[in-house]
Amino acid sequence: MVDARLVELGGDLIASRSIDNRIGAYVVLEALRLLSEDRPRAQVTAVATAQEEIGYSGGGARTSAYRIDPQVALVVDVTFATDSPGVEKKELGDHKVGGGPVLTRGSAAHPLVFERLVEVAEREGIPYSITASPRYTSTDADAIYLSRSGVATGLISIPNRYMHSPNEIVSLSDLERAARLIAAFVRELGPETDFVPR
Repeated sequence: MVDARLVELGGDLIASRSIDNRIGAYVVLEALRLLSEDRPRAQVTAVATAQEEIGYSGGGARTSAYRIDPQVALVVDVTFATDSPGVEKKELGDHKVGGGPVLTRGSAAHPLVFERLVEVAEREGIPYSITASPRYTSTDADAIYLSRSGVATGLISIPNRYMHSPNEIVSLSDLERAARLIAAFVRELGPETDFVPR
């Protein structure tokens, strides 16, 4: 293994190996720090899982979701930034490093969770983009939303340039915005929150 440390680039960009998906764990921990400032009404559990990209077994996400049996789950991962040469925007969408988190619409993303994430982002002034994942997301959301009788799941992704290379690049402002979005979303949850479409 090459000993390579995180590098701070110009602006608010950082480069490192293995940003996918260690950066997701950072975002969730930062959201928890923000939530600790004012205790939310909802019970919050954070889980870091393994084996997400090893076949379609769901790895740790499947067993964690089954054990916890959440009412709602937010998955944090990375997605391909499409603001560099050679990346096909027609296939992946328009997601810029520094453009805010990417919210997923599709089979694994519950429509009411998606709509609530959009409402919170707009109210909080958090820029975002949207991606379509009609069949699967290739994230832990694919395992979580099918757990038990189903879990209302949302997917928040960080635009990542040069994913799966030793020099992945993300924006610190995207990390901060994603953490703020999660914290604001959770603050609105309570015993009366209902994710049943009507």
